[in-house]
Amino acid sequence: MRKLTLIFLLLGCSVAFAGDKKAAKIDPWVGDWKLDVSKSKFSTPGPKEETLTIAAADETAVKYSTKGTGPDGSPYTENYDGKPDGKGYPLTKNGQAVARISYHRISDHSSTGTAEMEDGTLVTETITLSTDGKTITIKGHIKAGRSELSETIVFNKL
Repeated sequence: MRKLTLIFLLLGCSVAFAGDKKAAKIDPWVGDWKLDVSKSKFSTPGPKEETLTIAAADETAVKYSTKGTGPDGSPYTENYDGKPDGKGYPLTKNGQAVARISYHRISDHSSTGTAEMEDGTLVTETITLSTDGKTITIKGHIKAGRSELSETIVFNKL
């Protein structure tokens, strides 16, 4: 009887711990990411360096901030706090609204986004997290007036 009680106790603990592991699933997008300038291809001069900090990227929220140094050497910060519901939410740069961005979550490793910049420029992008969770790749298409440009931006997890 003691053996049977011990087996049930161990089984119960195993189920409880398995449930805790499932509930504590770590979002692979969340964390700090460093711009890989050598792998990125910008349509205009890109930043000298940039760190992306993602606080949320799931089916209920998208929240991130960036800190970097522009091509002219000036520091900047950007902040975004929205939802992946297809509605536009503000992106601020150095405290000023510069765009409204809408995101659609495709899967745990893929999203699309559309940004309408204050100057009328339209940016569409596909954001992909590698299967190993170590790289974010953003493929963007920029339409500014009659010009159309493409770029690829790569971030590596710190």
